[in-house]
Amino acid sequence: MNQGPDHDTMPSPDIRGLRPPPWEERERYGILNALVLTIRLVLLSPGRMFSRMPVGMGVLQPMLFAVTLALIGALFDWMWSLTVGKMPAIFAPDLFRVLGDPRFTAAHFILSPVVVVVLVFLRAGIFHGILVLLGGNRLGFEATFRVVAYTRATRLLSLIPVCGAAVGLIWELAVTIIGLARIHECAEWKAIVAVVTPVVLALGAWGTFTAFLLGLAAIQ
Repeated sequence: MNQGPDHDTMPSPDIRGLRPPPWEERERYGILNALVLTIRLVLLSPGRMFSRMPVGMGVLQPMLFAVTLALIGALFDWMWSLTVGKMPAIFAPDLFRVLGDPRFTAAHFILSPVVVVVLVFLRAGIFHGILVLLGGNRLGFEATFRVVAYTRATRLLSLIPVCGAAVGLIWELAVTIIGLARIHECAEWKAIVAVVTPVVLALGAWGTFTAFLLGLAAIQ
């Protein structure tokens, strides 16, 4: 397979040193090579990638990247369910049977583009709203959206058995913080607050809801 030009050795087409990710230059690199190069940049060099990412090119290409990765992940889940869907589960066997059912994973594959579009817009809106309150939204919503969409590459780590999902989640938070700080050129603490606050609130709401259910069960 022709690997095409390396993204790090190509001269920058922008006099300010800005350049789009390889995914947005697919005609130059080829679709597969552009996908792999962009994933590598997100996972290993997020600071460099987002600090030189231009804004004003729209949200379509980042969204297509996120949808492509969602389809890849859902496809692997589907294939995995067909292979080991009948294996016994040690924890929550009923839930395991539902989530491992090939029909469930097939539906997940079909609906994954819609789900990821909603999630990316929702997360970008929440993060950007907090950045606006903190005065860290220098380049507007598109910049935040681009970071959220491209950091979906970290979800591929969930394909690693046992610990992949946890590692992917932690790495996604870290890459998102780096990306927001670099693309908006804001203080890192603002990016940390924007990313971590929704997580803390979600965990708090879940803990409260769980405690409420346990309290009802104890009363009964």
